[in-house]
Amino acid sequence: MYDDEKMRRLIELLRSYESVAIGFSGGVDSTFLAAVSIRALPPADVHLIHLDTPFVGTPERESFERERERFERAGAHVVAIETDPLADPDVAANPADRCYHCKRLGFQRIVDAARELGARVVLEGSNADDAGDYRPGTRAVRELDVRSPLMETGWRKDEEREVLRAWGFEVWDLPAGACLATRIPCGEALTAEKLFTVRACEDYLHGLGLRQVRVRVDNGVARVSVGAGESACTIVEADAPAGACSSADSAPSRLAPAVMQAFQARGCAAVDPVVHPYRHGESNGVTP
Repeated sequence: MYDDEKMRRLIELLRSYESVAIGFSGGVDSTFLAAVSIRALPPADVHLIHLDTPFVGTPERESFERERERFERAGAHVVAIETDPLADPDVAANPADRCYHCKRLGFQRIVDAARELGARVVLEGSNADDAGDYRPGTRAVRELDVRSPLMETGWRKDEEREVLRAWGFEVWDLPAGACLATRIPCGEALTAEKLFTVRACEDYLHGLGLRQVRVRVDNGVARVSVGAGESACTIVEADAPAGACSSADSAPSRLAPAVMQAFQARGCAAVDPVVHPYRHGESNGVTP
C-alpha cells in the first residue's frame, strides 16, 4: 500500500515543473503519472503525447483510446503522433540495444512536440520496479533530459495500480505490456509483416480469454507464453491431463491443433506445440 508522504513528494515534484509533456502510452505507468499530474497542475498545462506506431499492441492501443477520452474531458491536451520506427535502419536491424535507438527516435519526437506546445519539462513513466531491469532505452531518456518522476519518488507498479483502482481508472489491472518488437529475438531483422503476425496471433489468444500472453516469433516459428494464474484450457489439447490447463505454472501442455492452425493462417511458418510459462523480461537482449 502506498503512503501519503510518497504522494505528497510526487505532487510537489510535478508542481515544480509548472507545465509538463508526458510520453503517454495509455498503460499503467503513464496513466498514473498523467492522473497525478492533472491533480498537481492546471490540466491545461498537462500535455499527453502518444506515439502511434506499429509496435503498440492491441490492448495498449485500446487502453490509450479509452484513457484519452477521460483525460480530454478533464481538460488535459492529448496529442497522437504517427511514427514508424522501422524507417530507422538502427531499429529495423533489431540489435541488442534496439530499445535505445527506438526510444531515442520516439522521445525526440515527443521533445520536439513538447517544445512547440510550450511545455517546460518532458516526463516518462518508468518506476522504481524498472531500476534493475534491462532497459537500453534509459540511456536515450537521459540524453534527451527527460525526467522519470515515478522512479525519482520511489513509486512501484502495485502502488500505482492501487491508486488507479481507487480513482476509477479501468487500466488499473491491465497486464504488463511491452512493444511488439520484443517478440522478435534481437539480431533478427524487424519487418511490418512480422509485427502483424505477432499482433494477429496475440489478438487471437486474447479473443479466447487470455490476458497475460506473449507470442514470440523466431525465424517464423511461434512460441506461446502464458502468465501465471491464466487458464490455458481454451488453447490446449482436449485430452490434456486433468489440471494441466488450469494454470501456466502447471505441468507443460500442448497447444490444440486448432490453435496451431490459426497461428499458421496468420503467418507463422511453424509453431512450437508446448505452452510455456510467461516470465517478465525473458527476451531481454536475447539473440538467436
